[in-house]
This record gives sequence, C-alpha cells and structure tokens, in this order.
Amino acid sequence: MAVKAAAKSKAKKAVVKPESKRAAPAKKVQRKTALKDVERFRARLLLEQQRLEAELQEIENRTARVSESDRANELSAYEDHPADLASETFEREKDLAIGESVESLLNQVLIALEKVDRGTYGICDACGRPIRKARLNALPFATLCLECQDRIER
Repeated sequence: MAVKAAAKSKAKKAVVKPESKRAAPAKKVQRKTALKDVERFRARLLLEQQRLEAELQEIENRTARVSESDRANELSAYEDHPADLASETFEREKDLAIGESVESLLNQVLIALEKVDRGTYGICDACGRPIRKARLNALPFATLCLECQDRIER
C-alpha cells in the first residue's frame, strides 16, 4: 500500500507540473492583452490630442479675427453701442476661458502619452495600484484611481 500511495503522489506531482507550465503562457496572454489595451488607449489619446489642438487653433484664429476687427473699428468715425462692446468683451473672455480649459486637457493628454511611452500608463500616481479599465475607457488621461480621486476631492 505504501508503494501505491507513493505512486499516486508521484502521479499528482506529475500532473501539477504541466499545470504550472500552462500558467506561464496565461500570463503572457494577459500581458499581450494589456499591451493591446495600452495601444488602443494610445490611439484614443492621439486622436484626442489632434482634436484638442484643432480646437485650440480655432479659438486662436477666432481671437485673432476679433483683434483685427477691433483695430478696424478704432479707425472708424462711428462709435459702437456699449451693449455691442460688452458682447464682444464677453465673447473674447469666453474664448480665453475655453482656451485655457482646452490647454489644460491637452496637457493632461500629453502627460498620459508620456506615461504610455514610459510604461507607467494606467498606474495610479497616488497609490501605485492599477487604474480600472472602465475608468480609463471613460477618461483615458486619468492619472488617479477612483479611490484616490475621491480622497482628493473631499
């Protein structure tokens, strides 16, 4: 009986070894999937970068056109109505505020792209844990996990 027990334990060990060999390729598959995800997020970030740069360029062009029309109005003999001046000022300030917001988003996208290049994309800056895929899908330039973001916002 001792011989049968020894044979069974050797058989179990033999079965365990192939399973451990199978676990290694599973990790490789997970890494490949993670790399595919990172490349997908890189593509999304690059598209967002292009969109934000185009939006920023449009705001700058609009601001430049307003500045040219202001110079032309200064040369005219006609005075503008105060309400017209207020509307123009409001639109100019609105464009500046939107421009600052777009620049901020663009900087966040550029930081995320740098993190992709360094291999640290998807890692929380505060706690070092992975950021959930759902959060990155919603906000590809997120640098904090939800828990750390909640703590900061409180």
